[in-house]
Amino acid sequence: MLRHEASHFMITRLFIILFLCAAFQPDELQTGIRYFNARAAAVKGLQSDGGNIDKALKIFEGELALNRNTETAGFYYLEALNYKGRFVVISIADKKAIFSTAIKKGNELIRRYPSSAAIRFSLITSIGLLAEINGVLKSAENGVLQQMLMHSQALIKTDSMYHYCAGWKVLGILNYKTPSIPLVLSWPDKEEAKRLLRKSLKYFPADLSNNFYYAEALMENGEKAEARIYFQLVLKFPSRKELLLEDEYLKAEAKKHLEQLN
Repeated sequence: MLRHEASHFMITRLFIILFLCAAFQPDELQTGIRYFNARAAAVKGLQSDGGNIDKALKIFEGELALNRNTETAGFYYLEALNYKGRFVVISIADKKAIFSTAIKKGNELIRRYPSSAAIRFSLITSIGLLAEINGVLKSAENGVLQQMLMHSQALIKTDSMYHYCAGWKVLGILNYKTPSIPLVLSWPDKEEAKRLLRKSLKYFPADLSNNFYYAEALMENGEKAEARIYFQLVLKFPSRKELLLEDEYLKAEAKKHLEQLN
């Protein structure tokens, strides 16, 4: 009898220990997010050492492999890849490989979560970053710009306010950066670009990217004096801690444009 009670006690104690270990085990996803949020902890100019972003990617990959927290982990996985491609790796080949990986996974995720504005915008970003490397004409011929157009329109329908009106902003960028090519691309319109970017500015007037891309649209349309005003605003606004390198990149590009306009 005593032996049975002792055995029961040991089993109960073991279950309690296992429960407590599970309860107090660090949340892997949250750990990954913390690493991601600290992605700019060690930077030099516009280059990041990549230590934290690689740790974050490893965790997000693990979550996706386990089919756990897939929507959130998937979003951060795409964001981490985009950041690594922009600010960590240097060679064009490495950048292409990273953005291609992000696009492949992004397409899988958006089929699974078609109402996720976050995943759709991260996918648009990946497509756009690879398109910049490959060039506008090649991207147009391959239907890449049409994909960005479709995803941007879908993002606006899902959540037009997401990430400082990102859907309108991307549509605006597409309209002034994409050349009109008869029988291939007939929709690009620089006046439409300005209209769309003004909508983004209306709701988020202090967002650096909204001001920057509106300034570029003005410059592309020959409105140099007004473009100068908005590029100067980009330099005046403080860089955001959560978007440090992203904002610093826009400031560096704004300085280049101002030098051209002077």
